Amino acid sequence: MPVPAGPPRSTAELRVDFAERWAKRFFDVFDAQLDEATRTKIMMANGRACHENSLRGQIIQPVSVDDFIARVRARIGDEAIRREGDTVYFHYVQNPRGLKVADGYCLCSLVETGPAGLSGTYCFCSVGYVQHMFEVFTGHPVKVELLESLKRGGKGCKFKITLV
Repeated sequence: MPVPAGPPRSTAELRVDFAERWAKRFFDVFDAQLDEATRTKIMMANGRACHENSLRGQIIQPVSVDDFIARVRARIGDEAIRREGDTVYFHYVQNPRGLKVADGYCLCSLVETGPAGLSGTYCFCSVGYVQHMFEVFTGHPVKVELLESLKRGGKGCKFKITLV
């Protein structure tokens, strides 16, 4: 009778594996069935909803863009954000549990360690998240462009935010 290769996997580990396989399969179908503009719109809407949900109903008093940038720097470091006129460059550094983008972790807990080959379409969720975050905390409309992301082969997750 064969001996198991290691300790039995926990239910949580099995769920993570299933979620990663599901996400990969879903986005393969998503990409095959929908045009790029529709995929982008849906994922950005999902990202905005994700950020809104993260606020848990808090009432946010908007601050100036410069005050928001100062708050981001105080919380996650000077290297995470900079402003050049009407453009802000922002990149994710680490999640609240300390997992760092530089170490290859996506900051979305659903896919932080995988799956391999996940569509870059997934990253438009972060575009919507960043857009909603900036607009809520600054009260200023913005346009967000994804410059680089881990899931698209980059070494980080970087965004260009244009104040409109």
